[in-house]
Amino acid sequence: MGMQTFEFVDYLAPLCVFLIFWTTIFLLCVIINYAFITYRDDLTVFEKLGRRWNMKLGPHTIDQIRRRRGWTSTYVYEEELRMFPMSKKRRHSLVSFEFNLVNATNFARSIATKV
Repeated sequence: MGMQTFEFVDYLAPLCVFLIFWTTIFLLCVIINYAFITYRDDLTVFEKLGRRWNMKLGPHTIDQIRRRRGWTSTYVYEEELRMFPMSKKRRHSLVSFEFNLVNATNFARSIATKV
């Protein structure tokens, strides 16, 4: 058997196989992202990536992706908004207002009992 000599093209074969493999995986992920994920599911990595460039890369709309704010699921977030329409900031302000009223009432009672 003689010694083999490799051309430059022969060394490109592993690179071509690598690129074809990862391109196939990427295309399968995109197909699965659109075909099997519903609007009730969590946000996908593609959708979070698309938010940066204002692109829709899944079943959720751009507005749903932006409104999410740390929720694990957009569906849960929207259900929570329907059940409790008052904003979190407003809820905290009401609680602090009630707490101040309770403190003022206790303070007035303590002054009245000392006199």
